[in-house]
Amino acid sequence: MLKVAYIDHTAKWSGGEVALFNVLTNIGEHIEPLVILAEEGTLAERLREKGIDVRVVPLDESIRSRNRNAVNLGAPAAAIKLLAYGRRLAPLLKQEKVDCVHTNSLKSALYGTIAAKKAGIPLIWHIRDHIGAPYLKPVVAKVIRHLSRLLPNGVIANSHSTLNALDLPSSKKTLVVHCGFGKIIGNGIGNRNQKDFNVLLAGRLAHWKGQHIVLEAARMLKQDPRVKFWLAGDALFGEAEYKEELLQKIERDELTNVSLLGHVEDIQGLMGTANLLIHTSITPEPFGQVIVEGMAAGLPVIASNEGGPVEIVVPGETGMLIQPGDPAILAESITWMLEHPEDRKRMAANGVKRVKEHFVIENTVKDIVNYYKGLLTSI
Repeated sequence: MLKVAYIDHTAKWSGGEVALFNVLTNIGEHIEPLVILAEEGTLAERLREKGIDVRVVPLDESIRSRNRNAVNLGAPAAAIKLLAYGRRLAPLLKQEKVDCVHTNSLKSALYGTIAAKKAGIPLIWHIRDHIGAPYLKPVVAKVIRHLSRLLPNGVIANSHSTLNALDLPSSKKTLVVHCGFGKIIGNGIGNRNQKDFNVLLAGRLAHWKGQHIVLEAARMLKQDPRVKFWLAGDALFGEAEYKEELLQKIERDELTNVSLLGHVEDIQGLMGTANLLIHTSITPEPFGQVIVEGMAAGLPVIASNEGGPVEIVVPGETGMLIQPGDPAILAESITWMLEHPEDRKRMAANGVKRVKEHFVIENTVKDIVNYYKGLLTSI
């Protein structure tokens, strides 16, 4: 059995960490995982509950929370601290006789490289972010693309969109593996028999996620008392100012049809009471794991037609793909869904079927394990 070290800079319960949790709690038959985190948090707690070996090696909070686009006078000092942190991890990798290092975030890719190279262990970068503007400054994206060609032995991407943005040579050993989902909880009904038409957006509060677009669409639909907007998620990575902007807009425009729910522990239960899932990222979403969760819960989907969602949603069959950043188009699409219950029901059923066929965790795990074996035998 291979022993793989999974390295992440955060233990917050965010998209990439949820995806990692799903993989690690289903891969034990094939892989012995060792998880190395830079902080305590929800991810560490939940992995330990599943009996997975988690080691927390603390990293200075100022480095963990440093903005990905921060190219300034503090960058050299931060780089030195990351270098030193990576060196601290190398003895642990050697001591645990790790066969391979698998980094789960851009920040951990940097210091994970130092640790893996110093320990003489093969290295895989798992890229879960869109390496390009406007998510990253052009100079930052260029550096990451260059490093991804030189440093890791292999690269895993969470969508074809993510991999294409890296622009890697054909000689680089790559894998596109979608974030698999563990439970199919929907029965494809898609049109719950309640008075309100509940429109759900689930995701952390961040400008690029487009919650402000949803609020503008909600303003346009205030006259229809049936339509209610649920925004599930909270500000996680230095985005408190954006959350305050959203709250001020809700108050200023008297958006009584909008509820900011904060972090929701039972997101699947919430999906079971919604009528429609929307996904409104205004920059290319690397994948869109919550879309898969919504489809698995029997929800039709409206999503932006860029990035990963294009690989998930089949327009007209499981939902709609629309131009991002346009609240009028979003409002019009929501109205169409409201007025076409039979189409919603059909889309919901097709969505459950598509998840079963393409996005189950068993397929994700199988693809990753096979990738490990092929990569290690070729080195």
